[in-house]
Amino acid sequence: MKVKGFLLLILLVISSIGFSVLGFVFRDGIYARYKQAYLDAPVLTEVFNGVADAVYPWSQEKPVQVAVSVPKVPKNEQTAQKVPVVKTRQYTTVDDSYFDDALFIGDSRMVGLSEYCQELDDRATFYAKKSLTIYDIKEKAWIKTEDGSKITLWQALEGQQFSKIYIMVGINELGTGDENYFKDAYQEVINMLRQAQPNAVIFINSIMHVSGEKNENDALYNNTNINIRNAAIKELADGQNVFYININEAVDDEEGNLNSEWTSDGIHLKGANYEPWHEYLLSHGILTDE
Repeated sequence: MKVKGFLLLILLVISSIGFSVLGFVFRDGIYARYKQAYLDAPVLTEVFNGVADAVYPWSQEKPVQVAVSVPKVPKNEQTAQKVPVVKTRQYTTVDDSYFDDALFIGDSRMVGLSEYCQELDDRATFYAKKSLTIYDIKEKAWIKTEDGSKITLWQALEGQQFSKIYIMVGINELGTGDENYFKDAYQEVINMLRQAQPNAVIFINSIMHVSGEKNENDALYNNTNINIRNAAIKELADGQNVFYININEAVDDEEGNLNSEWTSDGIHLKGANYEPWHEYLLSHGILTDE
């Protein structure tokens, strides 16, 4: 009896080893679904669990099917919502009556437009001053009243509403800060105008170029610096409420400089040569009732 018991023990040990080997060899195959951590249960347990399900080493391996729950999408949400496309408002040709409710703000070049373009001066309002800068517009009292005192633009706008506002400054700012500093101040002014005149379309007029001679001989007031500033403020236009109009298209020569025949100092237009600017404005109107 002792011999039989010893043989039985040996048989159990050999069987355990055999089942463990089977479990180890096939634990990533036929017994993959029964796999457990080594510390949680011996490998042979995986074989016994498989046998309980009639799974043997010679059984054909079957893929494990995993049920995936796919959420139902309501019919009204099955089609992706369409993002509304905002179209850029297009320029159109207008007549001089278009400027009846327009405001022009600017430096000496804008002063010249009011002095030498009677069609605009008779209809529009001009707040223009020699040497005016975007920084003056933002915070200084520079508009003269009838009693000789000065007020800020924001005080002047109280009780008035315009549907178009034209701005031209920039030549006097070339020696102050860089283009980003200039652009940030310009953006602040636009934001303030939008708040004070919410129904107005704002037109950013490009900084007018200087003549070829001025461009070649002036380290500061040249068209390279002007173009850098123009590129910066052009980015402020949104095609809906704020527009950039390149006046240089109307007054430049073939080389991209202010037409030398139209200026006496290389910076300002002669009195008889403001008409191209006027005509350009007439061809770049935005209908406010669109």
